[in-house]
Amino acid sequence: MGRTRGSPRRSGRAGFTLVELLVVIGIIALLIAVLLPALNKARQAANQVDCQARLNQMGAALQIYLVQTKGVLPYGYVPRPASVLTGEPGTWWFFALSEVMNKNTYSPDGFVRALSPVFTDKDTVQDDGGFRWVIHYTASPRIFYRVDVPDLAPSIFFGGDPLMAPDLAPRKVISVKQSSSTFVIWDAPQTRDSANRWPAGQAYPLAEALDAWGWYNTSGLCYDTPKKLTIGRAVLPGARGQTGAQPGKAFQATYNYDGFSTFDANGWLSHLRFRHMNNTKLCALCLDGHVESRRVGEVTVKDVFTNYR
Repeated sequence: MGRTRGSPRRSGRAGFTLVELLVVIGIIALLIAVLLPALNKARQAANQVDCQARLNQMGAALQIYLVQTKGVLPYGYVPRPASVLTGEPGTWWFFALSEVMNKNTYSPDGFVRALSPVFTDKDTVQDDGGFRWVIHYTASPRIFYRVDVPDLAPSIFFGGDPLMAPDLAPRKVISVKQSSSTFVIWDAPQTRDSANRWPAGQAYPLAEALDAWGWYNTSGLCYDTPKKLTIGRAVLPGARGQTGAQPGKAFQATYNYDGFSTFDANGWLSHLRFRHMNNTKLCALCLDGHVESRRVGEVTVKDVFTNYR
């Protein structure tokens, strides 16, 4: 049947005009601009929650360990005999907790070839994939004692290193008076090259000089109450040679980054990494098992000392 006279001619295809396309593209771009910050913030919040969950798992493993050892805390580090130093650098606190989780895989020579993935975090410089274990957290040597510190000169800390204690027995959890408020494990910075002390992406396994002014006190042991202590003072991030008179809050902000090297001229750059929520928050496990978060500049003496008055 043919087209009737006077009826409109229909086009073979329908489409948007250029103006309509530009309007639609503009609306999509506006929506993306509005939603992206919110989505990014949600992703960061999810990563922080994930980190807190990992710390909770470490806390649960620590409680199981304490039951097994009748309240004796693990060592932070125990060096291996010189004859086997070509393998693992020593026995660390996270090996003990990972073993509680049944996640350690040992080779016939006794070296750890795998570690629980709970010790890795999403908001970090990732490992290069070529190392047998990865750690993104550090622990307090005031709680997990280090048997010795062969890499630190004995002249540090007024002529004697309070951490160098080869005859120091592991600490008992009952000796920690502020277990509900003292950090034991927290977010640590990573190094970004495998030519230094740790492979790419590794954290400092044990904080060796956090708040250096506070380490040395009347007896030289890192768990005693010093003569002068302001529990609300922001702690220094760990650079050796600094003192309590330095502005700890400013230092926490200044040294909040992942470095290319573990050391600088003053030793350790930092043992605090506020890596969550756009590099503003740090997550930490307290000795009693609960997890807290702190903003940059807000980690205080109260958080890291164990027996303050």
